[in-house]
Amino acid sequence: MAPKKPTDDTDSLAQAVMEEAREERLDSLRGPESAEGLALGRAVGQNLARHRSEQGLDLRAVADRSGIRIDLLEMLEAGQAVPSLRAVWYLATALGVPFGALLENTVLAEVSDPEFRVQRSDRGNVITDAAGQFHSRVLFMEGDPRTPEVYELTLDPGCVEPADAHARNTYEHIVVLRGTLIVRVGEKEARLGPGDTIFFRADVAHGYENAGGEAVVAHLVMQYAPDPH
Repeated sequence: MAPKKPTDDTDSLAQAVMEEAREERLDSLRGPESAEGLALGRAVGQNLARHRSEQGLDLRAVADRSGIRIDLLEMLEAGQAVPSLRAVWYLATALGVPFGALLENTVLAEVSDPEFRVQRSDRGNVITDAAGQFHSRVLFMEGDPRTPEVYELTLDPGCVEPADAHARNTYEHIVVLRGTLIVRVGEKEARLGPGDTIFFRADVAHGYENAGGEAVVAHLVMQYAPDPH
């Protein structure tokens, strides 16, 4: 996460936040001083507080589940920090809600016509890993667990990207467009080429690997099934 311009009292915390932001190689937001970034941070903080309250969770519980420090969560809920999209993933998993649920009422969720949407190839916020080898571009997200989310994945040669278990009853559908992709789910493994598809439960630890010499491009559909219990 990246904070607003720090005051004297928050210099050390702000520095820690900025270091964490650099390590995560955040998304394509213009930065913490932009109106877009600050509006995103405020909306995510409000959504986090609402979902946390609805579940009767305190910030310590969310910090323990997400691995994000409690002081950063306090700043986020106070509207004083801009989260990375990767951090939003961690929080959504910790709360057991769709990724898009924390992005309600943000610039990422705004559309001029909800029934006819066009996103150009150079648009869409991107989650990038610390090594800069794994990129996930948001193509569609609604925040409604009944509606799937769609991402474009790009893995550079040699990239190995582990993924923690997502919320209960989350499923992934992947179709490979280019390259050779290995998908591991628990003890199972599949090697996929262009045109191949895979479907699996994503509420267990899983991961992706580019096993070839060219970049892998794939489309991922995230589906949240209702809990039968």
